Amino acid sequence: MSRAVEKLACAFFSAVAPLALTAAAGFSSKLAFAEDARIDDVVVGARTSGLTRQEEKVLLSTPRSAAIVDGQKAEEEHLERLSDLSQLVPNYRPNIATARTSTPAIRGVGRGAGNGDSSELDTGFIVDNVFWKHVGFQWGDFIDLDSFEVGLGPQGTALGKNTTVGNIVLRTQLPSFDRKATLETSFANYSHIVEKLNVTGPIIDDRLAYRLALYLDKGSGWIHDQVTGTGYLNNDRWGARGQLLYVGDSVTDRLIFYRTSSQEYIASNNHTGQIGDSVPIFANGTLGATYAQTFRNRLGRNVLSFDAYQPLNTRNGPWNTRTTTLSNEANWQIDAYTLTSISAWGEFTLHTHNALGIQETEITNVGGDADVYVDQYSQELRLASPRDQRLEWQAGLYSLYEKTRSYSHTDFGGNAAQWFGTPTTDPALLNGFQQRTDGKSRTFHIGGFGQGAYHLDERWTLTFGLRDSYEIKEGSVFGWDKAWSQIFSPIQVYNAIRGGGGVGFWDTGSATSTRNMLTGSFNPSYKYSENILLYGLLGRGEKAAAVNDRAQPIWSGTTFKGFQPLFTRAETSWDYELGAKTNWLDGNLIANVNLYWTDIFDFQANMVDTSYLDATGQPIRQTYLGSVPHVRLRGVEFTGRFSPIERLWLSFNGAYTEARYISYDNAAPPADWIWSTPSSAPAGFLKAPLTLSRSNSRWENLPKWAVNFGATYDHPLGPVFRDLGPFWDRPVTAFGYVNVAWQDRTQLTNPWSVLQYWQPAYSIVNAGLGLRTDDERYSLSIWAKNVFDQRYITAWSPGSSTTATTIQFQDFPRSVGGTLLVKLY
Repeated sequence: MSRAVEKLACAFFSAVAPLALTAAAGFSSKLAFAEDARIDDVVVGARTSGLTRQEEKVLLSTPRSAAIVDGQKAEEEHLERLSDLSQLVPNYRPNIATARTSTPAIRGVGRGAGNGDSSELDTGFIVDNVFWKHVGFQWGDFIDLDSFEVGLGPQGTALGKNTTVGNIVLRTQLPSFDRKATLETSFANYSHIVEKLNVTGPIIDDRLAYRLALYLDKGSGWIHDQVTGTGYLNNDRWGARGQLLYVGDSVTDRLIFYRTSSQEYIASNNHTGQIGDSVPIFANGTLGATYAQTFRNRLGRNVLSFDAYQPLNTRNGPWNTRTTTLSNEANWQIDAYTLTSISAWGEFTLHTHNALGIQETEITNVGGDADVYVDQYSQELRLASPRDQRLEWQAGLYSLYEKTRSYSHTDFGGNAAQWFGTPTTDPALLNGFQQRTDGKSRTFHIGGFGQGAYHLDERWTLTFGLRDSYEIKEGSVFGWDKAWSQIFSPIQVYNAIRGGGGVGFWDTGSATSTRNMLTGSFNPSYKYSENILLYGLLGRGEKAAAVNDRAQPIWSGTTFKGFQPLFTRAETSWDYELGAKTNWLDGNLIANVNLYWTDIFDFQANMVDTSYLDATGQPIRQTYLGSVPHVRLRGVEFTGRFSPIERLWLSFNGAYTEARYISYDNAAPPADWIWSTPSSAPAGFLKAPLTLSRSNSRWENLPKWAVNFGATYDHPLGPVFRDLGPFWDRPVTAFGYVNVAWQDRTQLTNPWSVLQYWQPAYSIVNAGLGLRTDDERYSLSIWAKNVFDQRYITAWSPGSSTTATTIQFQDFPRSVGGTLLVKLY
């Protein structure tokens, strides 16, 4: 089947890719009407009064829930990463942990459970009109933004690939026909330095322009390993984006090349650290051995330290990532219509290097290391009608081919034999051995979509969209042991690796899943007055099945019981929304609100299979990526801004989110509900439950309320430094900003767990002030992120007999720095 998929993909792309050199389009993620195809010069660093054209569209005229951050604001307030930008928009949590395990979420929904490289996201990620499927494409700094947007609700009837809960949309700055170059240097604590260069100008006047944006981001980590001296959670990345823009009489063409790379140290097992001995209290009232006791019994020595900020890890190396993308968007004006062609290719590569042990041991790299390779090809064609017609419409075709390989390995060190209790404690039995897994998947997606807006009169507009997609998925997983010993027999080596958590040799074989997916929306709006737009939304979305590229065999001793499922079921969502967009006081007050109710069926999440028993009659608990029958999202989100006086803008946005399992009877029990049944159990002994119901329970790791407030102000000072000499005789403006991101307390543990932990409510405050010359030639500022050094955690575990109590860290503590921006010409 793989050859068939590749032949089909190659045939499609070879047929349509040449159109990318001559077709035409507008630069809008909404309906790309002919009038949108005009090119506006981007003036780097220029201040605007009021809303940009894109802000007007998102905040005032589009009858959907959405939010936007302008590129000028992102530049001045040093919003370079998705985690920075998320603090200025509602109901978006990027959850950026690593380039592989991040779970970007809109309305609480990311990609279900697990972090398989072939899993499907409920949220879309679009950069310059190109949809990027793998989460690794979201890793990096975004330094040349024109705008950042969050589109909420089912997507896919206007462009790109279908998603069920929303899209993240980034637009970078276009090349300009005016010659400009800016150099920006930032210094901060933790030896953090960021260099940015942005150069643009004409190659052929009024015909061909270029833009080149470069960045270098380096800094030491803030968690220091006591064995190697490594600074974890450091900054070591760079990126470059080069563009060419051709503007003809009726044709425009934009070619973009992007490359970024990082070599950063991740704290052990994805930002986690030990904070104390475990508390193994089981739900039946029994106690287990603590981690410290197990450590002493197995290794014959004591735990050295439970200081999460000064760990004792061995063999921890940097995570190396590389992302390369190439895209071409061409625009062709055909009479009053606009034809769009977008061709794109992207490659993401990741090599992880987790610690081989903690507490100065060499046992195993918990969770294993992985080499991830992703190749994506996509082609989109769109045709849009003119604007200001009774019926405005857009229709197109979209195709995507993705090939993913997840090559992982679990390594064993010199203390592994003692720790796992193999028949001999001779380190040679496991030291240097590996369990290797090679998971592969292919996806071919093709879809046709159309969206139209019918204006019944000056007040009523009916917007409707439909998408039909067909998707072919193929997956396979192959596993083997990489081990050799001149001392021990092959069967001893095999059994030792099995005892250390390996599963030996297996091959699931290649399997294929196909699915026809239907996405639709009905979006009526009513313009009550010049100041009030009311709207409703009924939407249906689908998310394709995920490939479980970590599927393993199920063993009972030496008896093969079967394989974990290779595919999940596809998700289906129904979305219902009511909202209003309002503006008052001549546009100085904007206040938007949206209420939503979303039902998702066959939601992809971790499941447990207990249908197999081992030789002693104990259930074999196999966790796999499966499907929850029914979950529900409900809430309200709001966004707005207010200018009470000239040059002062106050912004506000937030959301109340309730995400709940409606039907989930066979959820996996937490660790403290899993205890062994003695071989000679007394009468009436209570066995551990195979599953526990999570039906009608709220999700953990999601606050009910999250609210963001901000203020910006600038004030002209005139030539206040003229007495210092001719160079200083120029007018300047003082500016300042403050942003507060507050979130409600968050439950971090399973509601069934014996011990509960809640992260208390907290706020992150960012602020800055500076001076800039009125000609935008120079700008000097000081700033701080997380001003009050708020320390919070994103996960907590009480531990077990073999693990300590652990937390998952935040990304950054307080950061204080200064920035100098110079316009070179």
